[in-house]
Amino acid sequence: MLNKFDQELIEQLQQDGRLSYIALAKLLQVSERTVRNRLKNLLESGIINIAAMPNLDKLGYGFIGIVGLQVHLADLKKIGRELAKHPNVCYLANVTGAYDFIAIIVAQSTREFAVFMEDNVSCIPNVTKTETFVTLNIYKGKPGALDMSQLVSALPVASSKKIKGGDKI
Repeated sequence: MLNKFDQELIEQLQQDGRLSYIALAKLLQVSERTVRNRLKNLLESGIINIAAMPNLDKLGYGFIGIVGLQVHLADLKKIGRELAKHPNVCYLANVTGAYDFIAIIVAQSTREFAVFMEDNVSCIPNVTKTETFVTLNIYKGKPGALDMSQLVSALPVASSKKIKGGDKI
């Protein structure tokens, strides 16, 4: 379970994952050692990962399409593996509801997206229906990254405790 300090640390890193221990300590008003230890624990426990997130717009991938796919359930895993191989598929999930899969596809243009749908998706046997949604404006999150800051902030927290060195976390 996260405590309030962990939440604040994660929120700061979501804003800028390159912040130093010293900068984080100043922002969070704790010692550098506290930041280092808590971050180490969060990383080792697998609660967070630190990774570079490419700016898709700067790389020329300004088009984002969301695709719902209906498939024959007997081929669900096979179709999932096939779609997941394609580099333009940035997110693929087996879901409940009207569709069996939801995919987020990035492309450099509407034409590239159309070619992807025509040459890749339509050629997969037992994909029975697709519905595409074109992203017009993004109000939360960044292309290629899910914004989880509100989710992290809403997680239940453990009570604060004093740790060695006098910082309260």
